[in-house]
Amino acid sequence: MLEPQNIKPEPISKDDAAWFKSLFFECFDKEESWLKHLNNSKYKAFHINKQAFIFTYTVEDQTDILTIGVAKCARNQGLALSLIDWVIVNSPIGQKIFLEVEATNVVAINLYKKSGFQQISIRKDYYQKNNGITIDALVMRYQQL
Repeated sequence: MLEPQNIKPEPISKDDAAWFKSLFFECFDKEESWLKHLNNSKYKAFHINKQAFIFTYTVEDQTDILTIGVAKCARNQGLALSLIDWVIVNSPIGQKIFLEVEATNVVAINLYKKSGFQQISIRKDYYQKNNGITIDALVMRYQQL
């Protein structure tokens, strides 16, 4: 496991499209659609060693974590937790940070709770799978003090 002090997330740019598209597909089994937003300064994307990434969207005092992914070969090394904690530490004091997670994704829910997120609501049938099944989303928030 990497030590937190050795984690230095780097920005993702459109120049990273080749490796990023491959990593995104590995993580989610679908095409990525986030890189097109990087021309907008409200969107930010960071990676660790091209093995883990996080996308955020910030307006005023609110940041939404849009997606997080970790390469299969790099899972269980603390990379996702490091990225989440890095976003928290590098956000202004008082920033509200939100995310949505599939209600069935226990691993991710536990990760977010470990970072200090609390569930604040449920969005019924928010995620739709290719087979037509819908899954509720838990809306979680981290409030900086």
